[in-house]
Amino acid sequence: MTSTHVFSATFLAGLLLAGLPGCHYYEDFRLKKTQADVQEERAELMRAYRECLKKYEGEPSKSREFCAPYTQSLREIEVRGGR
Repeated sequence: MTSTHVFSATFLAGLLLAGLPGCHYYEDFRLKKTQADVQEERAELMRAYRECLKKYEGEPSKSREFCAPYTQSLREIEVRGGR
C-alpha cells in the first residue's frame, strides 16, 4: 500500500467516525420533533373539545353525540404517546 492509499483510508475512516455522532443528534431531533407534534395535536384537540362542550353545554345528549369523536381522538393520542 502506498502512502496515498494509507492516507485515503485514514481520511475516510475519520470522516466515518466524525459522522456517527451526527446520526445520534439527528435521531434525537426527530424524536423530540415527533413528541412536540403530538403535544401540539393534543392541544388543538383539547381546544376543539372544550369549544364543543361549550356549544352543547345545555344539551347533554347532543354534547355526547357531537363531542365523542374528540374524546376518542384524545384517547388514541394517549395510546400512541405511551408506546
